[in-house]
Amino acid sequence: MNKNQKEMPFWDHLEELRWRIIKVFAAVIVGGIITYYFSDFLLKLLVAPTKDLGIDLNLQVLKVTSMFIVKLSVSIMGGIIFGLPIIIYQSWRFISPAFEDTSELSILFTILFATIFFLIGLMFGYFIIVPFSLNFFTSLTSSTVSVNYNFTLDGYLTYVLWLLFACGLVFQLPVVALFFTRIGLLTPPFLRHYRKFAFISFLVLGALLTPPDPLSQVLIVVPLLVLYEFSIFISWVFRKKYDQEVNKT
Repeated sequence: MNKNQKEMPFWDHLEELRWRIIKVFAAVIVGGIITYYFSDFLLKLLVAPTKDLGIDLNLQVLKVTSMFIVKLSVSIMGGIIFGLPIIIYQSWRFISPAFEDTSELSILFTILFATIFFLIGLMFGYFIIVPFSLNFFTSLTSSTVSVNYNFTLDGYLTYVLWLLFACGLVFQLPVVALFFTRIGLLTPPFLRHYRKFAFISFLVLGALLTPPDPLSQVLIVVPLLVLYEFSIFISWVFRKKYDQEVNKT
């Protein structure tokens, strides 16, 4: 941390935080407006996984305001996704004075790194997790009672949107490893030592997030293991870079 940041009064920090939060909200609102304009196209994409289900599924709305709430929900989530680079940038600019390396290149790399992995997580959720979970839950029919699947559109989209968002967050594991490595809380030996505990945690998480069959569990556990190993590599690269800079000084 440089001297200017050390001497900055508390209220100045609070004022800076307030303006960065305002900028984040502005980015989310602009992204939400853009998303609302394309909401019909996005709704078509979000409902597409139901077309491959082996049931006669009806999506319906039960309130006069339901379609507006549905489009608003899609817009808010879209605004968060579109505004993600700004959210990361403003967050990183606020905490970056605590680090010695505050170059624009380092910040741009972090934004690009986090955004790419979030988008990969969204695609993984959309093409893998959502279809598998829908197929499992809609297969729970009864042989003695006739069951018709009539989902409310807002209930369906709430489930899918939060599942996609959760996948995006899970894929931020390398970004989290990078952050904690930079502040000195994580090291490659630490991550290697707790690899087996992470593996057990991933198995539990896979069992909770997916249907109780081995294939579905593998589909969530394998990417998590790959992300964990990649996090070790990221931690090693930046730890090595940090050690070299310390040795030069």
